[in-house]
Amino acid sequence: VEGEDEDHDIPSISILPTSQTFRYHTPYHLQTMNLKLLLLSCCFAAGSHAFQATHPTTYFTRSTQLCAAPAKKVHVLPTENEVTQAVHQIVESCAKQAISKRGHFALAIPGGSVLKVLSSLDPSDDWVSKTTLCFVNHKCVDITDESSAIEAQARAKFLDRWGLTDIISLNGSSDGKKEADDYESKMKALPESKLPRDEDGFPVFDLSLIGVGDDGHIGSLYPNRDEIDIVDGPWVTAAFQKDPPSISLTLPVMQRAQTTVISAAGQSVKYPNGKAGAMRLAIADEAVTPKDFPASALRECAMWILDEANASEMELTMSTIEKAVADA
Repeated sequence: VEGEDEDHDIPSISILPTSQTFRYHTPYHLQTMNLKLLLLSCCFAAGSHAFQATHPTTYFTRSTQLCAAPAKKVHVLPTENEVTQAVHQIVESCAKQAISKRGHFALAIPGGSVLKVLSSLDPSDDWVSKTTLCFVNHKCVDITDESSAIEAQARAKFLDRWGLTDIISLNGSSDGKKEADDYESKMKALPESKLPRDEDGFPVFDLSLIGVGDDGHIGSLYPNRDEIDIVDGPWVTAAFQKDPPSISLTLPVMQRAQTTVISAAGQSVKYPNGKAGAMRLAIADEAVTPKDFPASALRECAMWILDEANASEMELTMSTIEKAVADA
């Protein structure tokens, strides 16, 4: 996630997310002059009497909050069933496209409501046998524990029925750091024919399905925690928001998928509009930042598919399943 610092009138400033390093990219003579003026003003303000600029390229580290980019692909469908149908068709379409290009399909899934959506998908072709599945996030628990393990839940709901066997699994321990390191090692052991990499060496999933919590968390990247700040580090991180801990794909991995789909549909007596508030913050609120509402970091790169209730806090036009699938 990158943005511009509008508080300074110095050209060509690149800012990275919270607590990341950035530098001025200005010509040497302008840079030196600007830095001297900046340092001089700081010295006077602090009551200092001397300073010395010693290097033409100066790095700063500071905390900053960035506004999320605008959403590009938002589709509102009338019902929960139509949202589910759209996701099903996108999964199959992405699978077939990836297999036609390189003979394999790399899919990443979370837990929660996405498992419910996938549970009613009956693959219409043999793409499952050419699919590698990774988890967007997963608790560090026994992977056979259906009460808390996403893998066990997914197997019970659809993976075993599909016959999907190429699954990158956790070890099943409660050691968050080791589980994250080992999971990344397993991903890196996959050949690029199965899991492509980009020019920065990050993995590029053909399709990543992401869930969003009411607090804006994606995977196990929760608001106002250090894990959301990772922009150029590991592929997988341990997340200690809860006990037991979890592992999660990091933000740069989530942002690099060829297709990312976030869907929200359904409601209840307690939540008559489903996740309408969270969707508004994730998609449209100009005040939120990735730090305080992580889902907004996917605003630009994801496709958002909502039913009418979950889109009710925004003024959006209705779409169709066909338009959503074509936009993927």
